[in-house]
Amino acid sequence: MIAICLICGVIAFRSRARVEHVGGLLLLGVTVHNLGGYLLGYAASRLVGINRQDSRTIAIEVGLQNGGLAANLAAEVLKLPGAAIVPALFSAVMNVTGSVLASIWAHRPPQDADAGTLAH
Repeated sequence: MIAICLICGVIAFRSRARVEHVGGLLLLGVTVHNLGGYLLGYAASRLVGINRQDSRTIAIEVGLQNGGLAANLAAEVLKLPGAAIVPALFSAVMNVTGSVLASIWAHRPPQDADAGTLAH
């Protein structure tokens, strides 16, 4: 997590003028995208009959994407440091929201009778 934060910090620093210009709107966009991933992952898995515990796992997997890798590819392969801003910011947001969500769920165990198995 520290390495990802450092990578994202370097990318944000290299593109600080653009970040300052669109920072608030960009932060809102990546936060909505990230929270939507958690929500859609959880809701879709519940719709197909997967229990709450496994649906939580799926939600985390859907919500957490590899923003650090995307940022590095944008900056190094595409040679467009500006293109790396979105995944770098997304990476920072997903690390915070993922940790908060996991912490909340760790303190609130699911009430499913089948909490440890996939529903068929």
